[in-house]
Amino acid sequence: MKIYTFGIDQITVSQIRLEGYDVVVQKVMPEYGQLGGDIFLFSTDRKDLPEMFESLRTGHPEAELIYWHQKKGVRGYQPIHLLCQKFGIHFTPPRSTAATIIDKIRSILDEEVDRPNNIIGFFGTGAGVGCTSIAKIMSKSIAAAGHKVILLGLNLYEPGFDQKPQTSLDQLRPRITSKILQESDFELIKQNGYFYLPGNHDFLSAQDYQEEEIEYLLEQASKYADVVLCDFGSIPESAAWYVGIQKSAIRLFITHPKHNYRLPALMEVANQLDLYPHDFQLIINRATESAIVNSKNLSQTVGSHILFELPQYEGFPENLPLSKREQQMVEEKAKMLLTAIDIVEVTQKKGWRR
Repeated sequence: MKIYTFGIDQITVSQIRLEGYDVVVQKVMPEYGQLGGDIFLFSTDRKDLPEMFESLRTGHPEAELIYWHQKKGVRGYQPIHLLCQKFGIHFTPPRSTAATIIDKIRSILDEEVDRPNNIIGFFGTGAGVGCTSIAKIMSKSIAAAGHKVILLGLNLYEPGFDQKPQTSLDQLRPRITSKILQESDFELIKQNGYFYLPGNHDFLSAQDYQEEEIEYLLEQASKYADVVLCDFGSIPESAAWYVGIQKSAIRLFITHPKHNYRLPALMEVANQLDLYPHDFQLIINRATESAIVNSKNLSQTVGSHILFELPQYEGFPENLPLSKREQQMVEEKAKMLLTAIDIVEVTQKKGWRR
């Protein structure tokens, strides 16, 4: 099968070729019937997209069409995504990298998508909802079971704590950009049994991070740990959030009932990345009996399963004062996650084991 391209940068074309695909670069739009049953990957800044999409679909009914929209802005490309759905065109949003495009092609061809399976991503529905705190709780629990754990602070807009640590994501960035990370770079801070890279403290650089940098960081971390947990924050227009939601083997939304109106909006964004409610699990933080929307209704509304709930704690400290019962529950849920990503297995007689 050939992959025809139009309006795609040479670096992406070269990387697709390196994966073994036969790529034909078009300088003009393909002629009627030219594509047959092949793939056409294209990008354009034309304004007449409805007419263009209809013409492409009519002229190439058997082809797999992939439109790469490159104008950034979440709300700006949702109508384009709907338009692609109307004409049976695969949509790839802004911030896509060559690796993302290749994954899309593999998915279309029913080929195995190559990505690390030991990354657990935590995504918040708002600032202060508890992503960092809960990621730390889970990291501690998994490390206590004898696994090497790296927790990455990848909330580029809000690191989750006030004091500047001895090392952080922004301090490590020159090594990330130069692609010279080593195992020791992930082992500068150890707490509660796991290694921790605090998030970005240079908030002025939040929008400067590139998707390729985050992909490289995740790739390297996954090599040096049994399990990598990542706090990706709650801003979809973050390079880390965007990459993380695609690369994570398990995706956990940290939320609480007051954010019932935010979850559907975030699920819309995930849908543009070919992810759906069943691809996520919910952790309900600060749950209260007096909430207008209870956890069960929230789960049913968005269509995602609840992994567990934590009650409201006064002062909401970083280290949540879990009761013994709650701690046991977290440990059991951590085992479930590790089983899902093949880190541990369960046997009928002996229980959990590595």
